[in-house]
Parts: sequence; structure tokens; C-alpha cells
Amino acid sequence: MDLSVKTLAATLVAALILVAALPVLAAETASVDHLLEPDTIHPATADQFRAVLEHHRGKVVVVNYWATWCIPCLQELPELDLLQERYGDRGLVVLAVSMDDPEKLEDRVRPFFAKRAPGLVSYLASAGDNSVDFVMAFDPEWPGALPTTMFFDRDGELTNIHLGRMLYSEFEEAVLEMLGDSD
Repeated sequence: MDLSVKTLAATLVAALILVAALPVLAAETASVDHLLEPDTIHPATADQFRAVLEHHRGKVVVVNYWATWCIPCLQELPELDLLQERYGDRGLVVLAVSMDDPEKLEDRVRPFFAKRAPGLVSYLASAGDNSVDFVMAFDPEWPGALPTTMFFDRDGELTNIHLGRMLYSEFEEAVLEMLGDSD
């Protein structure tokens, strides 16, 4: 009898812990949903961004790490915006991740991004992580170069990393190869 009381007590404790955790799990799911809204910059942790990438599984995803102080980034953002516009209906998703200081989000990053790539969804890498740790969560050997572009296939696998500026023709060639002829 004593064993069944202990078993019942342990079961009740486990159930209470599970019930207590449900709102936290639901909140994490909801927090990812708002990260999918276009036309804004979303502060995000590496874990939240992983969930965004998982949401886009089945599509080719290009992730570009940029900053307002990065001259080559200024050149790439409009080209990435055009790439999304041209190939989004074929299964391409272009996501931009700002490496800027979070304190500059409202007065510098949002206006900068709105002018250069209004059709892209962007994230601010330093929400909860510092920006270097954010990128290193996806590429532990990242040397810190900006811009950096990562290419994920339809299975969500990281297939290529490009450090430095890419021309539109290089983006397009890489994306068309990943999209394949069947699209």
C-alpha cells in the first residue's frame, strides 16, 4: 500500500510539472509565430531563429548576416530583396539577420532596412545572445566576416556558407541550383 501511495504521489507531481510547463511551451510557440511577420525587424535568439528555419523547412532558405555599418551589406540587401521577389513563389525564402547593437534598433536599424530591403523579413541577432554567439550557433567556425550568407536546402540542412560580398548573379546561380528544374 505504501508503494502505491508513493507511485500516486510521484505521478501527481509529474502531472503538475507538465501542466505548469504548458503555458511556457505555448508561449514559445506563439513567440515564433510573431517572428514570421514581414515588413519589420524581429529581435530573436538563436533558438527562436532555429524555430523560424524549421518553419521554412521544405523551402530553400538564404540567411544573410548584415549590419548598418557594413558597406558591402548596403550593396547586397537590395539584391537579396530582388531575389526574394523573383523566386519567392518558387520556394525561396530570404531572411536577413542584423548584427547591429540592439540599442540602435529603432533609430538606425529599422529605417536603414526599410529603405534598402522592404520586402524581406529581418531579425536582430542580439536578443538574448550576443550577435557573435548567434551566428556561431549555426556555424561554430564563423570568423566574424560581414556580410555572411548561409544557404539551407529544402531539408533544412546548411549546404553552403559564403563570406563577404556576393553579386546578384552569384546569389541567383546558387539559388537556382538549389531550387532545381522541377520548380
